[in-house]
Amino acid sequence: MYSKIGLSVVLAFVLMVSAGLAMASPPVPPPTEGFNITTTVDCEMSAGDFTETEGFTWTWVRDMDTEWVIIPSTLAYPGVDQWLEYSGRAAQIRYTEEMQSTDTSFFQFKKGFVAASDGADTAGNNLSVDKNYGYVASEASLIANAENKERVGLSIVAYGDDAGLDDMPSLCPWASADVIPATNEFIAMGSDTSTTSVMVSDTETTAVATRAPEVDHSISAVGVGMAQGLMKVALMEGDDYYDPIFDPMIGLDPNLVSKTDYSEKSTASGTIEKFSKAMHYHSTIPQWQMPEPWYQLQ
Repeated sequence: MYSKIGLSVVLAFVLMVSAGLAMASPPVPPPTEGFNITTTVDCEMSAGDFTETEGFTWTWVRDMDTEWVIIPSTLAYPGVDQWLEYSGRAAQIRYTEEMQSTDTSFFQFKKGFVAASDGADTAGNNLSVDKNYGYVASEASLIANAENKERVGLSIVAYGDDAGLDDMPSLCPWASADVIPATNEFIAMGSDTSTTSVMVSDTETTAVATRAPEVDHSISAVGVGMAQGLMKVALMEGDDYYDPIFDPMIGLDPNLVSKTDYSEKSTASGTIEKFSKAMHYHSTIPQWQMPEPWYQLQ
């Protein structure tokens, strides 16, 4: 029996992760049949209400096929516990947005959304969203308000990796026998704004997992009310996986050797003359598989 790692269908909330000297989940190649979703919104109002909601979730799996065994899709049986075979990978990118304005005297809203399995922008991201709005409340209204909420999440589950599954060189150059330990990374970030008076806000969001995993979200806001940016990270690392073909220790899952939790929230309320926050996460090893002196001093 091959050693397996349990994987819940609700991938973003499962924790099972990585190893070695650095956290570095490998990319998860997309399915052959991909997709591209593009939407744009441009609205300007001098009175009235506006609402928009959006939700996007992409979950995909790359299990290893070898000459000894053909691995079935781990997404074949929704609603039950799923399994990730050794050297398998799974990823999920999520994005949600809620925008609502009531009783405006002036309102502008622009947004561009692109999600694609083979690259949503020139940088090759799987998700790219650019959104900005301006709101001025009606002086005749006692219930005028505008609220915006955005969230983006990236999840990577990788049960070890043997020489990059032939789609990249060894991800960790120092790993013994070209074996990458099990890795899991779960990142969520987002922003909120609200006002009963006036607010101008701009947000940008990107996420990618089909190349070196990264996720970004930034917000800038000016107005009277509340603006905030928040981020949470949950990482776990395991030791080297056991090769069920050549290793006699069959049936053992990777041991947990490290766990990292990080959270941050910045909130401004009142008369906001400037609020700006940028959040970024990337796997330690960059796409070109070379050690990084912290982005060359940024």
